Amino acid sequence: MAHELDTVINRYGTDCLKWDYMEKWLGVPEGEALPSWVSDWDFKAPDFITEPLKARIEHGIFGYSERGDEYFNSVIDWWADNHQVTLKKEWFHTTPGSLPAIAMLMERWSQPGDKVLVLSPVYHAFYRTITNTQRTVAESKLINDNGYYSINFDDLEQQFKDGVKIMMFCNPHNPGGRVWTEEEVTRVCQLCHQYGVYLISDEIWADIVFRGHKFFSCLRVDPQYFDKLAVCIAGTKSFGLPSMRLTNTMIPNEKEAEALKSKLLAYGIDVYSAFSILANQAAYRHGREWLNDTLDYLEANNQRLAEFVGNELTQVTYRLQESTYLAWLDCRAMGLDDAELEQRLHKAGVIPTMGYGFGDDGRGFIRLNLGCPASILEEKIQRLRTVLK
Repeated sequence: MAHELDTVINRYGTDCLKWDYMEKWLGVPEGEALPSWVSDWDFKAPDFITEPLKARIEHGIFGYSERGDEYFNSVIDWWADNHQVTLKKEWFHTTPGSLPAIAMLMERWSQPGDKVLVLSPVYHAFYRTITNTQRTVAESKLINDNGYYSINFDDLEQQFKDGVKIMMFCNPHNPGGRVWTEEEVTRVCQLCHQYGVYLISDEIWADIVFRGHKFFSCLRVDPQYFDKLAVCIAGTKSFGLPSMRLTNTMIPNEKEAEALKSKLLAYGIDVYSAFSILANQAAYRHGREWLNDTLDYLEANNQRLAEFVGNELTQVTYRLQESTYLAWLDCRAMGLDDAELEQRLHKAGVIPTMGYGFGDDGRGFIRLNLGCPASILEEKIQRLRTVLK
């Protein structure tokens, strides 16, 4: 299957955010620049996803759609087989992406001005969701040991004592690439339970985990810690389906689930895209072998970048990711401020996500997308060689 992933497909002219909107959002003219700033990949969807979609188009009627038993069962079976998690149909709350569900839960589980905690540096959209719901960002800084991130549990507990209402947990972690261990996940859940903190765990990267590491969901901890827990899961990253906009937020506590149910009804999110449902259930039913091959390909890209940085870039640090296809490069030793670093990269035609968007602890870093054909990665490396040495 590697030859299929090697295929370079032109995404210009498809209203692709990553390729078509660099000029609008980043000021980078369309042309020779290689975008690495959006976390979708440049691989074509496999036939077991596209064929059901073609058949649905041929049917020709696109009325309101609901989630049938096959949809629920495909997700439930996947998580049982791959993550040893037992999901229940009544836990499902389906939304167009994770962030709408997260924002709705914030509005129901807290008041304006309340503290919502993140482990920084972290996925940039968490910050905007917190601030745009008029909540206050609280940060517990991750411990960075030469690129290996760990949780400062003493600081986390102190933050909880100081009045945090909700914790946002990125599991696995974006951008650091950590796959949190069973012990780490359990400790987070224990502390949230102890201090009455609501826990929202974003687990959409659960399937993109490399050799030697094992994802552990918050839904695998002792059920006594389920009282104020919500877990977002999706096929978005696993199968390249971000524009299908479908996330399932699992809330085991029925009483707490009412908070999200009422919001979904208020905003009319009670019917779903027929294409999103079909694509996701097909992926979950038929995608294991294909995903295994894709993980091998992504891991090879990861190894290639690590080899390049280790052998040639004396002022850049990169630790092999445990998860995600997003490389997190530490460029602080170059002594450039973020504007200078960004200018150099843009001039070379490599467009990463700048680390400052992930909080102050991301300053001096860049996030580079490795979800691309190997030939494109080689071109990125050639360009990085000119500006990061």
